[in-house]
Amino acid sequence: MKCVVVAQDEGLQNLIAAALESLGMDATLIASLGELPATLQELSTSGILLELTTSVKASSAEKEIANELVQLYPFARCKFVEGKLFVLGKQSSIEAFVHACQEFKPRTTRRTPREIKHLSVRVFAEGIFEGGEKCVTTNVSEAGCFVYSVQEWIVGDRVRLCFSGNGPTALGTVCHWHPWGNDRLIPGIGVRFDEATTGV
Repeated sequence: MKCVVVAQDEGLQNLIAAALESLGMDATLIASLGELPATLQELSTSGILLELTTSVKASSAEKEIANELVQLYPFARCKFVEGKLFVLGKQSSIEAFVHACQEFKPRTTRRTPREIKHLSVRVFAEGIFEGGEKCVTTNVSEAGCFVYSVQEWIVGDRVRLCFSGNGPTALGTVCHWHPWGNDRLIPGIGVRFDEATTGV
């Protein structure tokens, strides 16, 4: 198992890595969120651990890119206080975080380039053939897209996307969901297509 540790300070990198290794997890160390996209494309990863001060110091652009990526893996922020590692987020301890990583199949992120495209699309839940939600994409690649949506979704939901005009119909799986009301993120779903889709 590998975990990507994002920490600007080399000393903190080593302390976090040692804590993970004591629980049977290898750590790949990077110094900034800006390095995260390329790292996740090349490295089959089980989780991401972000040191809190590094997170606070990151630029808005780095945070925006990273926000989408961390939805795809077990993720937590952490900090050292008086020599003890505290984990912040869904997992309440380093042991709980490692356990979540153990249950996650390691993977890389998409390798196909993503384009900013605002395309009209109607989204249907699996088994629904009428109505659908009128939406728009914010970005598209051969492997998937992000669709602006205010509906509630669950990661793993199956969807059918009907692009307007002469665009294709694509089948896919919801790989992450940003609910409406979180002012830091555009509400909607990241969809991974069942197979590469061109012409959208």
